Amino acid sequence: MRTLAASLATAALLAGVSAVAAPAASLEKTTTSYATIGGEPAAPYSRLKLLPGWKRVVRDDLGAAPQKRRLARRRSLIYFAQLSDFQLADEESPVRAEALDLPGTPFTSAWRPQEAFEPFTVDEVIRQVNRFDQSPIRNRTRRRARMALAITTGDSADNQQINEVKWVVRLLEGGRLDPNSGVENAVCGALAGPSGEAARYTGVQDDDDVLESGRFYDPDRPSGAFGAWPSYPGLMDRAQVPFEAAGLNRPSYVALGNHDGTVQGNLHALQALDDLAKGCVKPLSLTGLAGLGALTSNPGSTVIVPPDPERGFADGPTYRALHATGRQGDAHGFAFVDAAERAASRGHASYYAFTPKRGVRMISINTVAEGDRLNSTGNLDDPQFRWLRGEIEAAERRGELIILFGHHPIGSLRNPAPDEDAGDCALRAVTGPGCDLDPRRSRPLRLGADLRALALAHPSVIAYVAGHTHENRITAMRRSGDRPGGFWAIESASEIDWPIQSRLLELMDNRDGTLSIFGTLIDHAATLATPPPGTPAASFGPEALAALGREFAYNDPQVGVEARAEGRPQDRNVELLLPDPRRR
Repeated sequence: MRTLAASLATAALLAGVSAVAAPAASLEKTTTSYATIGGEPAAPYSRLKLLPGWKRVVRDDLGAAPQKRRLARRRSLIYFAQLSDFQLADEESPVRAEALDLPGTPFTSAWRPQEAFEPFTVDEVIRQVNRFDQSPIRNRTRRRARMALAITTGDSADNQQINEVKWVVRLLEGGRLDPNSGVENAVCGALAGPSGEAARYTGVQDDDDVLESGRFYDPDRPSGAFGAWPSYPGLMDRAQVPFEAAGLNRPSYVALGNHDGTVQGNLHALQALDDLAKGCVKPLSLTGLAGLGALTSNPGSTVIVPPDPERGFADGPTYRALHATGRQGDAHGFAFVDAAERAASRGHASYYAFTPKRGVRMISINTVAEGDRLNSTGNLDDPQFRWLRGEIEAAERRGELIILFGHHPIGSLRNPAPDEDAGDCALRAVTGPGCDLDPRRSRPLRLGADLRALALAHPSVIAYVAGHTHENRITAMRRSGDRPGGFWAIESASEIDWPIQSRLLELMDNRDGTLSIFGTLIDHAATLATPPPGTPAASFGPEALAALGREFAYNDPQVGVEARAEGRPQDRNVELLLPDPRRR
């Protein structure tokens, strides 16, 4: 399941041979069991190289002892991929809050040096997932299962914008994607910029546009904190050029994250913010965080940007409708939303369940907390929680194994603010896409302890797959006392921050009273070799842009390699054992 070049490079590493010459090696169809990627963490700017792979760790934390003959008996029940946290950002948007991105604050993800290259990175992620249409794990007949589907566990968009959601759908389904925003027109009047500016990059990564050189990475002439970074003249303009996205070969099913449902993952999408997003004036600094006025008043320095009506915010119904515009007939799962829940929520419900394989029930939950400002944690409202309990009980009666997936992991479900704090749309207490559409009471709110208790009360729940933390982490959720088993809480790294990895997941019946969930991490397949500094970027192809995006993510001074998001060995390539609840 690996290319010859990657295998040889890895063998050389294990033999003690230098891998400096290996970066051009292809990573196509290579799992992190065979080769990983790294650099020089202490360097002011590091290129990337191949490193030895990560061994698979067998975990029996839930009390199911591994049997020696399970390899000869096991049968695949479902094989799928998890992708998470694309955070596709319209990096030219007036409502992006890069000015908030300061060390020591909660807003260190308001800007990333690699964000303009994320559409190309996600396309390479998807191309790599397609190469693993067959599982890397053999079953009892030494065959490999075919991939059934992919799930995305939230924060696909970065800023709740309509154009970002459209990019998400195009990447999932394939076709021509234009990552640029801004249109040439006269809406800005006397503020209108020079002719042709809409086709170019306008924003904080161009020192010609801003007053504060050195704080952000300008590839034309790196300076300040980014003085050691490579120069690539015209790189930001090159990132705005359309390209052909591959699209997933298998159906994909979407869960919402806080960046999909709130502005920058933290704020209600009020009408004033919606107007700002579609307008011509981008604030570059903030006078304070006391309220919305800090964003909409003149802060003393601004950039005039070509406006774009598609920078408006997508409320829940719009988000789901955009996922129904492509070729996947079930709207990436949203067609499965229960009709009664949809009607009772005034079209707002975004949670659903479906059966992709006989005996396996998958349930997507919506953990977005809509009622709190400047808080990225999540919760479940009471109507959804009651629906979830009913779905679990019904699946258990049918003898199905249950896999939950959503954005916030158990530990991040701690937001105490009810949805009603966002304001009631029906009463027009608040205007804009961020008001609370659902007329049902959200209280009592259900947090991580509630979800954990519900899952543990039902042995058929075997896993909860989540994102949000941008880290590889797997936690055994055990039942208390002498009751055996529990479920596995699986968190996977993001597609935006280092290490930019996806996870292949396969559920196996070992036919010995135990189940195994295999988790295998994969990197995207773009070359490790990046262009020499000083190379004009006009000739760079999509793969080169994805390669640069990965290298910039490693070197990001805020959340790069030093964040240790790769996790511990037991969080990476794993076999997760648990008792088979069908054998009780």
